[in-house]
Amino acid sequence: MDRSLLGRAVLHARHQALTRKITLHDEDRDRAWIERQQLRRFNDVWAYCLAAVPFYRSWHREHGLPERIDRLAELRGFPQLTKEILIARQDEIFQHGRIREAYTTGGSTGQPTRYPRGAGEVNRRWVDAYLGRHWAGVRPTDPTVLLWGHSHLFGAGLPGRLAHIRRRLADLVVNVTRVNAYDLSEPSLRAHYMAVRRRDPVAITGYTSAVFKLARYIERSQLDLGEPRRLRAVILCAETASDADIALLERVFKVPAVIEYGSAETGVLAMSRRSTRDIRVIWDSSVCLTDDAGGLSVTTLTDRVFPLVHYAIGDRIEPSDVVDGNALAFRAVLGRQQDIVRVGSARGRLDLSAILPVHILKSYPGIVGVQFQQLRPDALRIHVEADRPLDLSDVGAYFVRELRKDHPELIAGSISFAQTSDPARTRAGKHALFVP
Repeated sequence: MDRSLLGRAVLHARHQALTRKITLHDEDRDRAWIERQQLRRFNDVWAYCLAAVPFYRSWHREHGLPERIDRLAELRGFPQLTKEILIARQDEIFQHGRIREAYTTGGSTGQPTRYPRGAGEVNRRWVDAYLGRHWAGVRPTDPTVLLWGHSHLFGAGLPGRLAHIRRRLADLVVNVTRVNAYDLSEPSLRAHYMAVRRRDPVAITGYTSAVFKLARYIERSQLDLGEPRRLRAVILCAETASDADIALLERVFKVPAVIEYGSAETGVLAMSRRSTRDIRVIWDSSVCLTDDAGGLSVTTLTDRVFPLVHYAIGDRIEPSDVVDGNALAFRAVLGRQQDIVRVGSARGRLDLSAILPVHILKSYPGIVGVQFQQLRPDALRIHVEADRPLDLSDVGAYFVRELRKDHPELIAGSISFAQTSDPARTRAGKHALFVP
């Protein structure tokens, strides 16, 4: 078949699948109906795992797992699949080299992890992504400015250069203007702003921290976004979005902020629907189970060469629609389960979710980034990035006053501040929450 005809056929099939998915999700469905569909889909996936995936046949024997389940809550009795297990059993999972294609994580939390990828999976992930963007009024091939990175995954030398070329061609086809989220210096932010002016996009998409800094730069510099404006949504990916982030973005861009939650290994799992904090799970593609602490595990329900079954994704969420652990909606994605900072208190060491001090400090005028350095089990240094020189003693007094509203026993001397203009980044180019 002619390649252009093949390409049009693939696009046509994608759009048909997207139309069916939109119809499925736009119709009113009660929880009981949704859970029946999820249960049926899981049992089909699990039957495939036991018949065709050597790793899961071993997993089934090792843990005495059932052949099928009668309630989704039974998934909580399955052992959690972790990245450490996947790394340790790569040979078995990739069937000793028989499976060659893979999804690869950026290695933000340590060693990059590889997950088998099968034919057709990219199309299904595309459909899930554009279901969520449909809710925000963004259609496939609508002009988009994307603040992104991951260039390290292309590799070096000729293969890396060819991968860059393929990426640029793919962006051209889907009407994406990609700008570098790794470089957020003032000249680069100016260039990013000019890209937004020039493209007049329907969507601005990117790492939360990168889009936030662009918005802060536009506001601080009193820049005009120009006319006409087609912008419908600012789509935030890959990092936690605080209320302060959302307020700034909506003030500057004058469109809704949309949270797109997912990962390299799962694709998009959930997306803002009626409002930013109404983050709806794409329930026919995944089951999202949450424990009492908000820890999230994912079970994929689509056709994959290697499904993920009760996979510990490593994030914590704040569910807003949950029964027996099965979350159909979130209010917020709170970040990594291990994102804990420790400070001194009159009652001994105080362990805090890192999101609380981030939210407090992002509300302080001028602060655009926050990172933590745990000096001792009861001593924390907080590195703040700002768009102007800060009075750190005033920052410290503000922070202690706000934190003591929830933790009056806090010892103020256990926290120190430093201002930075060069924040640390993860290997994947995201804003790092912790510095060495």
